[in-house]
Amino acid sequence: MPQVGVGVYRCTPGPETVRTVTWALELGIRMVDTAAIYQNEKSVTEALKNTNIPREDVFVTTNIGTRDHGYQAAYAAAEHAISETLDMDYIDLFLIHSPFGGKIVETWDALIDLQKDGLVRSIGVSNFGIPHLEAIRQAGRPMPVLNQIEMHPLIYQERKELLDYCQQHGIAITAYGSLFSGYPEFYQHPTLQEIAQRYQKTVPQVLLRWALDHGFVIIPKSSSSKERQQENYNIVDFRLTAEELGQLDQLKATGEEFDKYWDPIDKADVDVGDLEIAKSVRNQKAKNEEL
Repeated sequence: MPQVGVGVYRCTPGPETVRTVTWALELGIRMVDTAAIYQNEKSVTEALKNTNIPREDVFVTTNIGTRDHGYQAAYAAAEHAISETLDMDYIDLFLIHSPFGGKIVETWDALIDLQKDGLVRSIGVSNFGIPHLEAIRQAGRPMPVLNQIEMHPLIYQERKELLDYCQQHGIAITAYGSLFSGYPEFYQHPTLQEIAQRYQKTVPQVLLRWALDHGFVIIPKSSSSKERQQENYNIVDFRLTAEELGQLDQLKATGEEFDKYWDPIDKADVDVGDLEIAKSVRNQKAKNEEL
């Protein structure tokens, strides 16, 4: 999986999504992150088909929406997304979008079987906190390869325990909302301004470099211009020092900033669902095939 990709969250289905993905591909990016809830999966496929880049050279991530939780619903929704919506033979990485849909382990079992059946290459989760990941582990299932969560310096400390847990269990992190989740007023923080000036970079470039230096996968989106998108990716010619990383790690939201919305992943109940339905469905399928 490439460490740098393009995300299409908040990209309107149609020309905006096609344009955003096309620009990224032209700039050499080979990973695209979409989601069922974005309703722009078809547009991602359109952009990919408009190029001469082989399908196997582009890493595609999508997920299962909360309304499709549960073993049978999740499996059916994934099959439809892959063969119909995305019109692909397989997906490189398939995620559970959120634990808020409930039936966490039951839905995870569907992803495990999708992987066994060759429809997806890797499986992971998004917006999962430690209790949700622990539910999977305690059920004796394979752990996700990746957890996609909102991550930037302002929430690094409050999510440090989750990051440590993921590292301990070999779970990679995709950071979304890297640019303060669309709140550019935070760019004026003196520490960010000082570091950006030191490297002659923009604050968004510093934030994305911070994520890379922590080992996170990044999926920035820019649909305003190809030049703006190229700026997001122009971050390979510098690295932050350990001291600078530490300074950014300690940034805190203060005053009215506390009222800003950071994705509340830990507030979802831990609903594991039916832990036996996957086995039951697979056994019934095997019997039907014997008849």
